[in-house]
Amino acid sequence: MKPKALIFFLPAILMLALSTAAQKRFEGYSFVMEADSSGACPIKYMQQNAVQVYLAGTNLTTPASGVKACNQSSVSGAQVTPNGFGQWCFEAPEDLYEIKLSNGTSYLWYPITQNTGFYNVKDFRPVSRKAGTTPQYVFSEPADYTKTIRNAVAFVASRLGGTLRFPDGDYIVGTTDGNTRDPNFQGITLPSGITLEGASANLSIPTTNMPFRTSATRIRLRNNNQAIFRIGGCTNAVAFRNMELLGNTALSGLTGEPPRDQTGNYAIEGVGKWAIDPRNGVHSPNQSQIFRIENVTFQNFDRAVYVHNANDRSCNPKDQACDQWQFDFVLIDHGFFVNNKTGVWIDTYNTDWKISNSVFLYTSHNAPGDGIHVQKAGSMLIEQTFGGGYDYASNIGGTFINIDTIGTLTVISSASERGQRSIYFNPAGSTTSVMITVVGSVFGDKIDLNGRLNYISTGNFYGARTVRADPAVNITSTGDRFCYDVLVLPGRCVDAANKPVNDPGFVGGRVMFQSGRVGEGTGANRIESRPNFFGYNVELGDGLVQYDPNVTFRDIAAWAAGTENRPPVRDGALVYCKDCKKSSSGVCGQGTAGTDGAFAKRINGQWRCD
Repeated sequence: MKPKALIFFLPAILMLALSTAAQKRFEGYSFVMEADSSGACPIKYMQQNAVQVYLAGTNLTTPASGVKACNQSSVSGAQVTPNGFGQWCFEAPEDLYEIKLSNGTSYLWYPITQNTGFYNVKDFRPVSRKAGTTPQYVFSEPADYTKTIRNAVAFVASRLGGTLRFPDGDYIVGTTDGNTRDPNFQGITLPSGITLEGASANLSIPTTNMPFRTSATRIRLRNNNQAIFRIGGCTNAVAFRNMELLGNTALSGLTGEPPRDQTGNYAIEGVGKWAIDPRNGVHSPNQSQIFRIENVTFQNFDRAVYVHNANDRSCNPKDQACDQWQFDFVLIDHGFFVNNKTGVWIDTYNTDWKISNSVFLYTSHNAPGDGIHVQKAGSMLIEQTFGGGYDYASNIGGTFINIDTIGTLTVISSASERGQRSIYFNPAGSTTSVMITVVGSVFGDKIDLNGRLNYISTGNFYGARTVRADPAVNITSTGDRFCYDVLVLPGRCVDAANKPVNDPGFVGGRVMFQSGRVGEGTGANRIESRPNFFGYNVELGDGLVQYDPNVTFRDIAAWAAGTENRPPVRDGALVYCKDCKKSSSGVCGQGTAGTDGAFAKRINGQWRCD
């Protein structure tokens, strides 16, 4: 009898085991996520935080059955109440459900699996459910992807981060029907730890020979005064990869529509607030840190990447540290900014950026037509990055790097061309603590330095009259080159009026030190030599000045007239002459080396040895 009893109960045990194995685990939190103009942290947890669970694809008409509590949550029918840590957790047999928060917002929700952490945005599209022994879910393509992306982003936020992938496709946001403005849309708020990843950063419209002139993955706006993505306070470790963010634009060759207004639209907007409690003066910095934008194309925006303080035009210092919100440790790498009014616009002191291996293409008629505008910033490193317009005529660019004020700017191995200006510095923000260091770069278009900043230039190539500086700008130059080699490219060392320049260099400024050059070329193509130049007092500590002991009277006599590689000597020169001999009038004459010798001084057009 015992073996029979064992056989009798075995199927029931198997069925119970299979039923248990079929249960899937769903976890989450109830919160509202919105980075708004208040500048507060965007995630706000709800006090009424229980959720209702419905069968997905039933338009919230069919409550889920078989819902069981887990991780100390509690279940009543299809309602799940969170545990003491605010997390709700339930187990149920379906592959996905729709959960409804107490504020009426609903989301598609997926179970925890071995692939959790990597998500496909298309899995959060509108869905319908076909009931049966094995229910089927049928997803539809929305005309506007705002709700779909927000759903996916909320799921990532509940997991404290993850990678959200955008397969090949066109993802319109900010509309009600794919075109008409959604009046309630300001941008899709992103949480900490999210990585947005597309299939390709190839750009739409220009420079492609494909029949459909659109990129593989593009997220785009259709109306002005909107942002695609918003990053608020208290947000860290956000990354963008391999996609095109497209402003309010006509898609040439696909829709045939006319150009659209791109005023006030942004691809990525960072907005936050360093809050101060006016009651007790307690500070809440609400800082956001560690952002990576890699292999992303930005096209047709007013400001493609825009970071600023909430209430930046009406800041009250009693409740906010004005202009001091910390948006820090930002990397833009292999970015392609094309046809934007401004590529990157930064307006907060407490921020540090690195922009590398990137390209900015812009035109002045799409005003202001700037690559990078630093209204306020702490520090910035720009390396291996290039900017400019399309020609020097109607498609000339504006300014590559436009600065109001910054702590330090370092530019390495970068360049711009076909623009009105390479670098501009506003006199209002230029102080003696501002440091601009440019190394190994190529700038032929005007660099306009105003105010009282410090400009350190090393191993750069400039045009004849590229750098113009106010009198109080301190300039230190080592190894810089002005104009092309006249033996290779004659007639190219000219000013803005296309007139030959024989003595190219800095215009204005207070040159503290500049390394010299030998002369080259002849006639109209002559570039005169220049000595190494110290422009301020020179002090030697615990040392001496050793003059060349081999200079002769014949040498200094030739120097007075000037040579091919030396300019004529001017009054004030001092040199040791090994064979100079003082005459009765004190003027230097030919003597004998080893017997005579004197320091020769250039005074009133004569070499004097007295």
